[in-house]
Amino acid sequence: MSSEEMLYAQGAKIWVPHAELVWESATLEESYRKGAGFLKICTESGRLKEVKLKADGSDLPPLRNPAILVGQNDLTTLSYLHEPGVLHNLRVRFCERQIIYTYCGIILVAINPYAEMPLYGPSIIRAYRGHAMGDLEPHIFALAEEAYTKLERENCNLSIIVSGESGAGKTVSAKYAMRYFAAVGGSESETQVERKVLASSPIMEAFGNAKTTRNDNSSRFGKFTKLLFRNQMGVMFLQGATMHTYLLEKSRVVYQAQGERNYHIFYQLCAARSKYPELVLDHQDKFQFLNMGGAPEIERVSDAEQFNETVQAMTVLGFSIQQIADIVKILAGILHLGNIQVSKKFNEGSEEEDTDSCDIFHNDIHLQITGDLLRVSAEDLRRWLLMRKIESVNEYVLIPNSIEAAQAARDALAKHIYAKLFQYIVGVLNKSLNNGSKQCSFIGVLDIYGFETFEVNSFEQFCINYANEKLQQQFNQHVFKLEQEEYLKEGITWTMIDFYDNQPCIDLIESRLGVLDLLDEECRMPKGSDESWAGKLIGKCSKFPHFEKPRFGSTSFFIKHFSDTVEYDVNGFLEKNRDTVSKELTQVLSESNMSLVKQVMTLEEIDTLSVDSAKSSTLGGRVVISAGRKQQGNDTRRRVVPSKQHRKTVGSQFQESLASLISTLHATTPHYVRCIKPNDDKVAFKWETAKIIQQLRACGVLETVRISAAGFPSRWLYPDFYMRYQLLVYRSKLDKNDMKLSCRNIVIKWIQDEDKYRFGNTQIFFRAGQVAFLEQVRANLRKKYITIVQSVVRRFIYRRQFLRIQIVINGIQRHARGFLARQRVQKMREARAGLILSKYARGWLCRRRYLRLRHSIFGIQTYARGMLARSKFHAMRDHYRAVQIQRFVRGALTRRAYQKRRRNIIICQAAIRRFLARRKFKRMKAEAKTISHMENKYMGLENKIISMQQRIDELNRDNSNLKHKTSEISVLKMKLELKKTLEAEFKNVKAACQDKDKLIEALNKQLEAERDEKMQLLEENGHAQEEWLSQKQTWRQENEELRRQIDEIIDMAKNAEVSQRNQEDRMLAEIDNRELNEAYQRAIKDKEVIENENYMLKEELSRLTAGSFSLHGRKASNASSQNEDDVGYASGKNTLDINRPPDLLSKNYSYNDSTSLVVKLRAILEEEKQKHKNLQEQYIKLASRHKPTEDSFRPACCLAGRGP
Repeated sequence: MSSEEMLYAQGAKIWVPHAELVWESATLEESYRKGAGFLKICTESGRLKEVKLKADGSDLPPLRNPAILVGQNDLTTLSYLHEPGVLHNLRVRFCERQIIYTYCGIILVAINPYAEMPLYGPSIIRAYRGHAMGDLEPHIFALAEEAYTKLERENCNLSIIVSGESGAGKTVSAKYAMRYFAAVGGSESETQVERKVLASSPIMEAFGNAKTTRNDNSSRFGKFTKLLFRNQMGVMFLQGATMHTYLLEKSRVVYQAQGERNYHIFYQLCAARSKYPELVLDHQDKFQFLNMGGAPEIERVSDAEQFNETVQAMTVLGFSIQQIADIVKILAGILHLGNIQVSKKFNEGSEEEDTDSCDIFHNDIHLQITGDLLRVSAEDLRRWLLMRKIESVNEYVLIPNSIEAAQAARDALAKHIYAKLFQYIVGVLNKSLNNGSKQCSFIGVLDIYGFETFEVNSFEQFCINYANEKLQQQFNQHVFKLEQEEYLKEGITWTMIDFYDNQPCIDLIESRLGVLDLLDEECRMPKGSDESWAGKLIGKCSKFPHFEKPRFGSTSFFIKHFSDTVEYDVNGFLEKNRDTVSKELTQVLSESNMSLVKQVMTLEEIDTLSVDSAKSSTLGGRVVISAGRKQQGNDTRRRVVPSKQHRKTVGSQFQESLASLISTLHATTPHYVRCIKPNDDKVAFKWETAKIIQQLRACGVLETVRISAAGFPSRWLYPDFYMRYQLLVYRSKLDKNDMKLSCRNIVIKWIQDEDKYRFGNTQIFFRAGQVAFLEQVRANLRKKYITIVQSVVRRFIYRRQFLRIQIVINGIQRHARGFLARQRVQKMREARAGLILSKYARGWLCRRRYLRLRHSIFGIQTYARGMLARSKFHAMRDHYRAVQIQRFVRGALTRRAYQKRRRNIIICQAAIRRFLARRKFKRMKAEAKTISHMENKYMGLENKIISMQQRIDELNRDNSNLKHKTSEISVLKMKLELKKTLEAEFKNVKAACQDKDKLIEALNKQLEAERDEKMQLLEENGHAQEEWLSQKQTWRQENEELRRQIDEIIDMAKNAEVSQRNQEDRMLAEIDNRELNEAYQRAIKDKEVIENENYMLKEELSRLTAGSFSLHGRKASNASSQNEDDVGYASGKNTLDINRPPDLLSKNYSYNDSTSLVVKLRAILEEEKQKHKNLQEQYIKLASRHKPTEDSFRPACCLAGRGP
């Protein structure tokens, strides 16, 4: 079985890529076999899947480290050195154990916990003092102690390089390192030197730190602090310090992105404005340079208290009161300078705007305040903000500035003043920290910005990433050098380790015709622009493999850095690289009456990291150029020599200062601290894997792991290896006196490939994964041996336990049987005594229970009989009501059935009559064609007309009768109103009766309650005095008599009320029913008469219409066009139900519903009247239109006289 098959056995833990978690743990479901094309795994989330593999197994997923190696202090001691193993080890230490420091070879990885940790007190400093790195838990103090010990032992220069992205804790780590050096280099109770070193931090944070979207206290400059030590009797004492700064972000003075702030000192000054009324300051939101970000406050930070700490620290470092006051005035002058308003200017004599010039009001309050604070001429300042001078060979020309140019000149002046002030403050700090004595050696602490990439990357990000490229190169070279030294010391053979060399990327930036060279060349062009420079970059730098041009447009370019590919926007590169400011404006400030302003504006930039810088006591601050300048030995102050060096671009200055820094680091022994930001939300101990892995790649931790993994990362001392793995060979192969030979025998037996290990002088070196393989073999052997030993030991233990238990059980059984026998006898005695006692107790209890039960039964029977009587009464009442309901319901159902049957009979009759009428109509139709029929048809027409006239008169009389009936209906309405009044009175009486019923019921309940109380009193006081018995008997009889009388009264009241109610209902019902029935019958009769008359009128009208048409030449044969369905008989339509509306046919009104019945009857009468009226009008119209003459009457009379 190969080593791969043994390691990738079933149940082995591996790492697989994950989209969100980056790496996810998984378990092998099947063992791996060589040549297999896939692996079956089960992820930590419980999901089963298959991982495809190559045939040679070169892409096997990385294995997890054994449990014994998880959470190691040093990442390089892991058996499997790969990205998921490193990430998991850091996560276990940070999240589960809440340990923020971890070693990675020579690197200290510090993860920002975003919480207060009790790790930096004096007791912790004492604990790490004198201990080698690795003896205790990883800590920034352990790294500082390692550097300090090396300084004491070798008297050489050292450096601590702290890097990381914004918010990772670089400034805090550097601060704690300097605190440790101040403590061990002096005393824990701070001396004057230590106080000054520690006091420099709040000053630099106030003037060089600002709030960003990622960090509330982000350093916006690089800082290299040299802590100077002198050797006194073999002990290094802290003598002083010097500070060197890099690339201050001057653009933040005039512009801040959303959610960010300007430098802290401005907000601190506004918070303490009450102390300096002469500055005429206001709230920070009132100043243009402070309100751009919209985030003026920092949570849990008081700007006023911070200002007091800053002033106190400046006092400790030797700033005089006058110097502090002048610095404050300069800061206030910058704020007021930003509030100077540049307005439009109009041509003289017109309202046309002059776009080539602008104006500033003479009475601008901020202009006057700026002039007063800086002690310069406000008019000169205004003039050169509005104008610029262009010099030629023999003359110069004044050109007005546009609004944009004037604002740019104002902002450039503000940035220039602040940069010079920052340089002056650093110079004063260096002068105060360095007392001028001879320097022995130093420890440098470099707090440098980490690799940065944003959505929009400009000149500042380019310089920062360029510095990180140089530092990464130095780091790689140093790590590679340490690896080589370790191998040479141990005397092992090794091959060249391939590591990432970022020299091509550095050549792209700083070589001839590189990015910086082309940028400086474009800055020297009179009409150079960002776009033209971008075009030159694309044309000249495309040959470099680390340069990429954009797919679209030409305003950006890409550089492949060691960490990531970054896109840079060219807008603003030239302006920031030139860093130009108007000479006239600087001349105005140089002529200031304030000595500090004049001194600040005439400062010369020097390179404080040059070789001779340690010998000088100048005020050098910002690390730039001028390395070859000579100084006179007798000068106590730096002589300001005007030269053209101030015209050097920022890029070239930064390149030279960076080269000086790298050379300084190469001359020292470096120690590295990599600060990691775990999340963007600033939540304590929150782990975001994707963000952390990106930082580990950027800061070189994974590169260190890769270099270590490429060599022999696992190293064991011979004694340690012998003690752990001696059981892997037989005892005959081991020799305690020669552990190196014993270890060789162990390794040769299990690892066949000699390239997987090396034997050094004191250690054994293993390739990645070999220690895990040996751990697996050791675990298997231990499992086998332990199983054998356990089986023998368990047999012996269990047999001895059995014999002991057998003896003990025999003795326990003997004593237990005697005890049980005695207990059984005692129980028999107690059972017999209990039977006797229970006999008498049960008798007494039964008698008592019987008496109580009998008394209770008597009471229950009394109530039960009453309840049964009431139930019987309710049942009889319900039965009576049900019978009544059934009677009405059956009547209603019978009437409904009768009406339905009657309707069906009428329908049948109508159908039969229609059939007979049609047959008769056909016969009459045939007869109508004969002459005899025509004669009979017109016979007696005159008599019929006369009879119709009489009939009309009768209808008129009927109409008058109907009017009388209408008056009767009004009388009925009045009676209905009277009935409603009676119903209301009836309801009131009923309500009063219900109240009486409730009162009676309450009295009954009260009587029952009193009766219960008295019964209880009788039962409780049964053995009371005899004299009360007769009186109680009298009370009981009186109560019964009262109850009987009350019952009689209640029954009488109920009977009287019921009889009265029934009598009233019966009388009302009889009256109403009789009147309603009479009115209903009369209305029905009248309706029938009117319907008959209407029908006869319809017949006469139809005949008259037909006759009139025939008299005007209509043939008899035309009668066949009449609709057959309209022919019927009066007997089929003379019933009330046929013409009654559907709602009257479908409803059966009760006599009690008098109101609705009267309304329906009235509607029927009105409808019939209207029909009668319409028919009469039609008849009159037809009679007047077709009135017959004598000629037309004669043949009709003849036909009528013949007869049928």
